[in-house]
Amino acid sequence: MSIGATSSGAQRDLRIDFFRGLALLFIFIDHVPNNVLARFTLCNFGFADAAEVFVLLAGFSAFLAYQRSFESAGFRAGASRVLDRVRDIYVWHLALVAICAIGLTLAAGWFENPMYARNIGVHVFGETPARATVLAATLVNQPNMLNILPLYIVLMLIWVPFVLWLLPRRPWQMLFLSAGIWVAANVLQLNLPSQQEPQGWVFNPFAWQLLITIGALAAHVSRLEAIPSSRVALALAAGYVAFAFLAVAPWTQIAGLEAARVIPRDLLGQMSRSYLSPWRLAHIVALGYLAMTLLSPKSPWLTHAWARGVGRCGRHSLEIFCLGTVLSLTGWVVLAEADDGLVAQILVNTIGIGILWGTAWALSQRSRDVGFGQIIRKQLSDWRSQPQRA
Repeated sequence: MSIGATSSGAQRDLRIDFFRGLALLFIFIDHVPNNVLARFTLCNFGFADAAEVFVLLAGFSAFLAYQRSFESAGFRAGASRVLDRVRDIYVWHLALVAICAIGLTLAAGWFENPMYARNIGVHVFGETPARATVLAATLVNQPNMLNILPLYIVLMLIWVPFVLWLLPRRPWQMLFLSAGIWVAANVLQLNLPSQQEPQGWVFNPFAWQLLITIGALAAHVSRLEAIPSSRVALALAAGYVAFAFLAVAPWTQIAGLEAARVIPRDLLGQMSRSYLSPWRLAHIVALGYLAMTLLSPKSPWLTHAWARGVGRCGRHSLEIFCLGTVLSLTGWVVLAEADDGLVAQILVNTIGIGILWGTAWALSQRSRDVGFGQIIRKQLSDWRSQPQRA
């Protein structure tokens, strides 16, 4: 799953890296307040947004990355690998919280604007530092825009090992159990406590675990055979995506078309993000089904330079997500203090995306160098272990 866990070798699915990388770029763009490019990200064209894409793909890649360990070495060995990743994500999350808290507190003091710290929720570290630190360590203190990694940590720690163990044995029972927990969370309003949000976690683990499970189930089915495709299913998925587009009505952002809606705004009721409302869930499932059935894992366009650049971001998702969060908050301060005009916004987006792409490329080169070094060391070890001839 992992934020960053991927399949390897022959199993690698280029679609997963690409769409996860695209979601990361959307998250960076969406997290820069008043960003003009945010009008062109996924959330403007349907009910779901980049977070749903990311979590769905997390379940898919979790199955590919860890499930063989559960099969070949047993539950304990598989869970151990997952827990190793949990440790990495937890350390990165705490480091990200510390960096953002320090940076925004300094910006608030330097520019004499306390809203930099208060809007994100890191002001609590200045008010009650000991309590806020303890709550951050226990994932109760979740500053705004820093609340998705806690979801991964909790789900990987408690839910993902269970899913990967049971799914190959009882796939549909696993799905029904996961759906039941999602229903219970929505009906009973089950959630975990949050220091910043009175209603609980923005990404409620009791609800969002369903997306992880659906992603893992899709990977399980696709590993056995191609995901079933039919004209009826494709028509239903495409029809729902079109319906979501009409309901969101992105053209209303154009001056003079604000009231030009096909479907009234209030007709569908609330679409809770915390509880993963049925409208949002159905939208991301429909998009995922269309992508899995209409796009080949080895489509030629996935090997183009621009697609490889996006895919590298998805391959190193943990690092790119953390860096993108820091860059989006930096861009927010720059635009607020310097200039928030169109040219400045384009410049912030261009520099930010360029840094993310460059970092992903550097990380890929490092991984390649490490892999090459391991091969050389193995060859030397094999050579030294051979008996010497006289």
